[in-house]
Amino acid sequence: MFKYSCLVVSLFATNCMANDDAYMQCVQDYLPRAEFDAAALVIKQKCEAIYDDSIMLPREKARLQCQLDSASTAKSEAALKMLMENCDEQHDFKNHKG
Repeated sequence: MFKYSCLVVSLFATNCMANDDAYMQCVQDYLPRAEFDAAALVIKQKCEAIYDDSIMLPREKARLQCQLDSASTAKSEAALKMLMENCDEQHDFKNHKG
């Protein structure tokens, strides 16, 4: 029984490390493109949300990815706000016609 417990803990630790690596890669990929502080903060928050080990629907992950992509291209805080709202509307469950 102890042997199996160690295996489960080992698999969990490996998964956490993989997500930490994926989070760090996300930050390294997107943060250099940020043109102002608010965009950098959004990028960090969206990378954390995508790679935090929580279970999420594909549509929610798509919304977060949309926001991450948008934050890395926004040229002003006003544009950032509009782009975030656009992603919210685009991936809103209430408006889903699926």
